[in-house]
Order: sequence, then structure tokens, then C-alpha cells
Amino acid sequence: MDVVNRPRVSKFIAGLYIGLVVFIAALIVFFTYASFFTPMGILGLTAVVALIFVETIMLLILISIYRTKYILTDKELVIKTSRLIGGSKGISLRDIVHVEKTLIPFGIRLFGASFYGGYYQILGLGRAFMTITNFNDGVLIKTKHGNYIITPENPENFREAISHAVKSL
Repeated sequence: MDVVNRPRVSKFIAGLYIGLVVFIAALIVFFTYASFFTPMGILGLTAVVALIFVETIMLLILISIYRTKYILTDKELVIKTSRLIGGSKGISLRDIVHVEKTLIPFGIRLFGASFYGGYYQILGLGRAFMTITNFNDGVLIKTKHGNYIITPENPENFREAISHAVKSL
């Protein structure tokens, strides 16, 4: 039986990305206007093309935050995320060493999107793949091959479900 968990998305994280999307859209309008009605010309259009690319990435990240899910099967835990932060991860239950509720740590981002996830270097833990949609529901999963931090909606229940699945192997 599969357990699917869709995380709760923080208003702060969603608001940050929505604000950036709106701000970039305003910049696109401004530079479009400036390229036709000021001496800016082709430089304005170049800025518009670059901003459209950035806007597309930001929209994809925003959409992927709401599509994040954690799927616990009989054999593995699947973390479904966007390729923009490293893609989905399948963790064999046999490789899980320890699962615990945790605070979301501060780390140095190695690859990924701020406030959503990616690979981070975390003091005292090492390298970890993080998928966070809020700052309260952290679960640390230590495996033989690396560390993962996720934010399922009910972290204690999900932690217990993972622990139970690992013990039943």
C-alpha cells in the first residue's frame, strides 16, 4: 500500500515566489515599453528576452512547489520534485539508517532554488538533499548513501510510517 503525502506550502515561501513572478512581469512590461519608446531600443528587447527566460524558471519553480509529494511504497520512499532542484529521488527502504523530526537547518546551497530545495552543505550533517515547502515540518532521513530533509504535512506520522516500513522489511 502506498502512502502519498502532499506537503503544506508556507505562505512565506509561496508569497516570495509569487512576488518575484509579479516583479519580473513588471520588469518585462517596463523594458518592452522602454525598447519602443526610448532610445534603449534593442538593448531593451534583449533584456525582455532574458527576463522572459527568468520568468519561465520562476513560474516552473512555483508550480513545482505545489506538485511536490512524498510517496512511501513497500520498497522505497520517492521524493517527487522538479528537475530544477535536482529531480525526483528514490530512496530504498533498505538504505534508510535513521529517520527523525528536525528543524530546517541553515545550509550553504550547492545547487537548487532558494527556499524550495536542492543540494546543501549543512554544518554537523554534511551534504543533504532538501525539499522544503515550509519551515516547520522537517524530517531528516539518514541513509547509507546520503541525507535528505523533507517537509511532509504531518511529519511525526510520516516519520512513524517510514520507520514502520523499514522495520517490516
